[in-house]
Amino acid sequence: MKKAKKFISLFMLAALISAPFLTRVNAESVSPSLELRGVWISTVLNLDYPSSPTEDVAALKKEATEELDYAQKNGFNAVFFQVRPACDAFYKSSIFPWSSYLTGDQGKAPGSFDPLEFYVSEAHKRGLQLHAWINPFRVTKSKETLSSLAKSNPARKNPSWVVTGADGNLYLNPGIPEVRALVVNGVLEIIKSYKVDGIHLDDYFYPSKNFNDADAFKKYGAHAKNLDEFRRNNVNLLIKNLGAAIKKANSKVSFGVSPSGIWANKKSLEDGSDTSGGQSYFDSYADSRKWVKEKWVDYIAPQIYWNIGN
Repeated sequence: MKKAKKFISLFMLAALISAPFLTRVNAESVSPSLELRGVWISTVLNLDYPSSPTEDVAALKKEATEELDYAQKNGFNAVFFQVRPACDAFYKSSIFPWSSYLTGDQGKAPGSFDPLEFYVSEAHKRGLQLHAWINPFRVTKSKETLSSLAKSNPARKNPSWVVTGADGNLYLNPGIPEVRALVVNGVLEIIKSYKVDGIHLDDYFYPSKNFNDADAFKKYGAHAKNLDEFRRNNVNLLIKNLGAAIKKANSKVSFGVSPSGIWANKKSLEDGSDTSGGQSYFDSYADSRKWVKEKWVDYIAPQIYWNIGN
């Protein structure tokens, strides 16, 4: 079980949160039935699943079963399975190609095996919720080129939607309405095809402040005071529209996001926290406080990668 222990230690998400009581829950008074004790199973770069790309269905099932067994035995009640690590899919999709992290070649199916279908079925057998975790705008992680992607990849089919980030990787441009619609439609495809318990977004919105979206700002930013407001509004529109679409499709499916741990520092914004670290409001244009206040999300689960010893 060495592999399973790795994913538990690297991606543990243990939170006393409940969708209906997000803004008023008291951790000490929460009944066990309302606790969400989950782990993330990451597929990008084969961090957790699968341990390496393969077309061996038996091996894929074995690894998934081991991870779900470990989660169940250790008292968790939910699994956050990364089904769209980079504009690709760990499920049968008419929008996104099969992930290269699954079979080794983007667009190549693992036979008739569908990882998300298997995870949903096996998780539910164990009394575990299965949340489909997606990265909405990331296209590449290892500086691949557009031409190296599957021909069916939305980024390759629509190169005008793509921006090269400061890290050398490719991202879909959140400022383009069609891009945000693609994300929403991709999520609706999951909800309509699989009995997932939730949809979860990672914090990859704008990868950095250095993002070449001047053309999108010129075309779509007429009502924004500046570029920062334009970017922040684009992310807000995604969260608002996606949340509404999810609830319309299936009101029982929860919707959550994992922003970075600090919304804003008090020295930057009056309502910020007494901290001095990176700020999602400014760094990735993620106004997570607004999402909660407007009730566009059921919960947030901040990513707090801080030194426990400090």
